[in-house]
Amino acid sequence: MSMTTIDPGAELKARIAEIKERFATESVDGKLTVRRDDGLYRHLEVEMPKSSAYWFEVMTWPGALAITGRTGSHIFRCDEDMLLFFRTCMGPGPDWKIDIRYWAEKVQPDGIGSTGVQAYAEDRVKAYIKQAAQEAEADHPGLLAEVEEELFSRYSKADLETEAGAKAALAAFEFDGFRFDTAGWEFTEYDYWFLCTCQALAWTVAQYDARVPVAA
Repeated sequence: MSMTTIDPGAELKARIAEIKERFATESVDGKLTVRRDDGLYRHLEVEMPKSSAYWFEVMTWPGALAITGRTGSHIFRCDEDMLLFFRTCMGPGPDWKIDIRYWAEKVQPDGIGSTGVQAYAEDRVKAYIKQAAQEAEADHPGLLAEVEEELFSRYSKADLETEAGAKAALAAFEFDGFRFDTAGWEFTEYDYWFLCTCQALAWTVAQYDARVPVAA
């Protein structure tokens, strides 16, 4: 089995750090408007003129929170008071501690079973392919050239732009007795807009708490 040096966990940390840094800049002129604040029933509107996610809404009701707008739409379900849920997960202070995996588990699937949390990791899959071919080249001379022609060239019929296409192409590839062993490969990653949604929720909770102080 190929011992890959590709680290999805490190990739995730780097992506989160980059999105958090960008969000900190883009949210400077952000404005929270409380449209409704009736116990567990809340309607919050956010405008961020400097951000690509310049508008979104957060609504809560007993046991649920929905966010919709430029970040996409997600419904989270867990605790009776979902603002309290996110607040507790984040911890005190401005340095938000977002547990992406835990938050993702609370997203409700749509009618076809999708949560919109995961997306196909095309760049990572291509990196897996190149690394596996490089490692095996010594035992299978010409493998790198074959991989380039069959999977990466402009004339290739392989579809590496979708998860299903990539898996089909990898399963069909064979050269000089070499076949790709994809055991342990992670074909998906957290969707960019879901990571942005998590930052948006953390910011919204912090702004709401600053406007409506939490009882001691």
